[in-house]
Amino acid sequence: MKTLLPLVCAVALLTGCATNPFAQFYRSYTNGMPVAVQQRLLPSAPQPQLISAAPQNHKDEGRRLEERGFICIGFSGFVGGAPTQSQLIEQAKKVGADVVIHTSEYSHTQQGVMPLFSYQPGQTYTTTHYGTANANVYGSGGYAYGSGTYSGTSTTTTPGTLHTDYVPYQRQLYQHGASYWRRMKPGIFGARLAPIPDELRSSLQRNTGVFVAVVMQDSPAFRANVMQGDVVIQLADKPVATVEEFIGLLPSYAGQKVAVRVIRGTQTIDIDVQLTQSQ
Repeated sequence: MKTLLPLVCAVALLTGCATNPFAQFYRSYTNGMPVAVQQRLLPSAPQPQLISAAPQNHKDEGRRLEERGFICIGFSGFVGGAPTQSQLIEQAKKVGADVVIHTSEYSHTQQGVMPLFSYQPGQTYTTTHYGTANANVYGSGGYAYGSGTYSGTSTTTTPGTLHTDYVPYQRQLYQHGASYWRRMKPGIFGARLAPIPDELRSSLQRNTGVFVAVVMQDSPAFRANVMQGDVVIQLADKPVATVEEFIGLLPSYAGQKVAVRVIRGTQTIDIDVQLTQSQ
């Protein structure tokens, strides 16, 4: 009877399930977060929510989560086989994510051969020995004669043999992406801000200002009708050149109603925003 030696390893190679790839290729975003943002993170939910999306929709799904008050805390990206949903949820729990967005897209098919060793045990032979023994003795006392029978067995085992077969295999590989999201306390202003995109900067012919990338639902910015795509150039009576400047000014106006000057399209407008108290 042959014994197949590396069968478990072979299965792990083909399925890609030997380790959790979502953990192996995880990159955290929390280390670079400002302390003020980290302090706004709420305790994570006991059971993460899984959202499956097409790769081209990953960004839109993330924006919708941002509008609901979530922030991305990490990302896993790799090319591999078909990891299990439990592995994805396991990593989401490990990093404290409330929601994880998973995308998967066919990449290519990997082909090759895999050595598969088989061991053929040696043969065991048993030999039976039997016969008659005679004895003649002559001495000063006279002559004596005797005879008797005997029987027994002996066992011999030949060496076993190790044989190598090469088994062809095909493995479909996919490009996987998983972003991990955590809910935050509402901010003073309630929008994700970014530097002005290059194309818009060229159109506006200005370097200074803050781009409103996402407006959180039911936030001060949302209720005041600040829109995604607006460019903030002034808070109260202070010009704003960078995201850092805007964020630095906000705490001094927390809880107040202030005028926020924005560029929207070709117009410059002032919007009164009732800011929340400092978090």
